[in-house]
Amino acid sequence: DWIQLLGDIYGEQDTANEIIAEGRSVAEEIKSVTSTIADEDKPKVLILFNYADGVIKTSGSNFFGQYWIETAGGINVAEELSGNAEINMEQIYEWNPDKIFILTFSDKTPADIYNNTVGEDDWSGITAVKEEQVFKYPFGMHRWWPPCTDTPLAMWWSAKTAYPELFTDVDMDAMVKEYYQKWYGMELTDEDVANILTTPAQTYRHY
Repeated sequence: DWIQLLGDIYGEQDTANEIIAEGRSVAEEIKSVTSTIADEDKPKVLILFNYADGVIKTSGSNFFGQYWIETAGGINVAEELSGNAEINMEQIYEWNPDKIFILTFSDKTPADIYNNTVGEDDWSGITAVKEEQVFKYPFGMHRWWPPCTDTPLAMWWSAKTAYPELFTDVDMDAMVKEYYQKWYGMELTDEDVANILTTPAQTYRHY
């Protein structure tokens, strides 16, 4: 709906419809792989929506995180919660996620979690931390968290991050360059792509 609205506003409805169609096609392609995975083999995923001043917020059901995790073939550890929910370390230890995704609403990085440099919270006993499975969401034309014109790329990134062994043929660097050339007419450099896929350390991006 958001992309449809942008198409209406800018008089680019054909392009908007093509991006929507590509997004749906990507979702189906990913699900054709992840839908065959048994629930007991799916990774438990925690979204760190925000993490500041000792307050930890995650993404429960009826929020974007549920869609990303389900599409990528994971299990949202917070699916029993609703929306943008506040949680604590005790709850995280109970869930013991296999993978953690940090959003760009927070200035925290995987290194902060690995090194236990965030306040008094101790992440060292969490499986995702012990196995170095903490990731920061990319930031391209918009944050890759809410729906945007980069959403097809966000779906590929989520799936490849959740199951690198199942999506070995997905080259995110090449895919980002091709996508930006096709839809935005932009020739990205390797540095541009790195800035999109690897959010700069300690960067809390605003508009």
